[in-house]
Amino acid sequence: MFGNPFADRKSLPVLGLLAVFLTSCATTPVPTTLSKVTPPIEETSSEPTPAEVMATTEEEESEDVAELTPSEIEKASLEDVIKFEEPNTHTLYDDSRYDFPITMNSRVEGWIDYFTGRGRPHMERYLARSSRYIPLMKEILRREGLPEDLVYLALIESGFNVRARSHARAVGPWQFMKATGTRYGLKVNAWIDERQDPVLSTAAAASYLKDLYLMFESWYLAAAAYNAGEYKILRAIKSTQSNNFWRLAETKAIRRETKDYVPKLIAAAIIAKNADKYGFGEVTYEQPLDFETVVVDFPVTLAKVADLLEAPKEDLEELNPQLRRAMVPPGLDTYEIRVPVGSRVVVQRAIAAMRANMGSSDMPPQYVVRRGDTLNSIAAKHRVRSTDLAYVNNLSRREKLIPGSSILIPKREHVEKAVVVSRAEKAPASTGSNKTHKVRRGESLWSIAEQYNVTVADIFAWNDLKGSNINAGTRLVIHPDGGKKISRERIPQGEPDSRGYVEHVVQQGETLWGIAAKYNVSISELKKTNKLGRNRIMPGKRLKVKAEIGDRA
Repeated sequence: MFGNPFADRKSLPVLGLLAVFLTSCATTPVPTTLSKVTPPIEETSSEPTPAEVMATTEEEESEDVAELTPSEIEKASLEDVIKFEEPNTHTLYDDSRYDFPITMNSRVEGWIDYFTGRGRPHMERYLARSSRYIPLMKEILRREGLPEDLVYLALIESGFNVRARSHARAVGPWQFMKATGTRYGLKVNAWIDERQDPVLSTAAAASYLKDLYLMFESWYLAAAAYNAGEYKILRAIKSTQSNNFWRLAETKAIRRETKDYVPKLIAAAIIAKNADKYGFGEVTYEQPLDFETVVVDFPVTLAKVADLLEAPKEDLEELNPQLRRAMVPPGLDTYEIRVPVGSRVVVQRAIAAMRANMGSSDMPPQYVVRRGDTLNSIAAKHRVRSTDLAYVNNLSRREKLIPGSSILIPKREHVEKAVVVSRAEKAPASTGSNKTHKVRRGESLWSIAEQYNVTVADIFAWNDLKGSNINAGTRLVIHPDGGKKISRERIPQGEPDSRGYVEHVVQQGETLWGIAAKYNVSISELKKTNKLGRNRIMPGKRLKVKAEIGDRA
């Protein structure tokens, strides 16, 4: 009577699908919120540790890098490269305070632990010295369009020690090898090593780092290449088929030193920018490097310049660390030396006077060192004493000479004259009545005071001078026997304290040399009393000076 319900077999699939749909609707309720199906990470019961966050972001970052093609990497901007290359650390540190990508992981934390623990004495020393060079170095990096935080490469390379020298013979604050340094324009010879110059070596490092970034498009790989060399990193990338530093660090393709280099750099930047947080709030920072320049066109020692200023020769050597013999090299048309702020005019006039008194015959001839030459053999060849040869070239008698370098050959009459002048200057001043001194070319108040064993302040008082500039032919009254010395009552000052010190407020344009001369004290005493690390002082600074009321005998 009834037909077969399955007779129309074409309707079976439709009926089956309809039955499945109705069954599912009856048994499974529609979710009211998405969170019941895929709960977000922040609502989990246990909060992830920073290390876990870093591990998660590293995995996510690895997937992103794998999806980038070489052509996409080449077209990516700096921000895109950092986004795909480096894990996001926004929740851990204020990334806006860094212009270099900051990553936190176990390697970085390990170096932070080291610098704040066993390596704390080293970090304290590096931080104290950093303030002397960082402003200047950051200015150069900024001018070259590079991240300023790359300055901390110099911290982990040398601790900002301009004379640092590694076992591998890398030299200077940026630890340049000779070949790399000369490739980027640094002069390295027997007289000059510009790898030790904080200005020139920073400019060279900026050029090198810029080339490395253009090569690798990654600041981490650029830093690694700065440590290991670009070709080693290129080989590591080729062997591992990865251009991600953290992946390379997990392999044997790069050395442990290079694996630690980037984490060490990040740790140094974090600590330097958060010194108080990491317990370095009590570090006494050095004053920023500041100087003036003077052009010199003949060989002169830094010791001679220091004598003109009555300053320690170490101060001049510190400003000119690139001069290996602490002397302007021969054979150059001109050379720019650095002098303390406020002393340029004094040095310029003294140098000009020295030059005017030198004829062409006064310039000692030069000799180009050959292989096998020694000071003794050269001295014998030119019939001079080896001690004189060493003295004129500011060398030790046992110093090894470099073939191709130039040295000066002293003339006997000049050496004898120098010895006589040196003995005369060191001889005690004669006693007697007042003496009139006629200023000669090249002389300064400092050299005259030294000659008569008196002070610059005495000459100021005896002659009622208003400034330190004197012209050839000027006649000065000198009291070799002491005579009428400068009275402290002539110097405006407040009442001495219980220890006999008065307070001097530094005025615009004043220098330590001028203040020391004014109060008739030595620069070293002034610096020691006021705990000054350098000769630069700022207007408004209050200095303690030992007061001596009444005439000085």
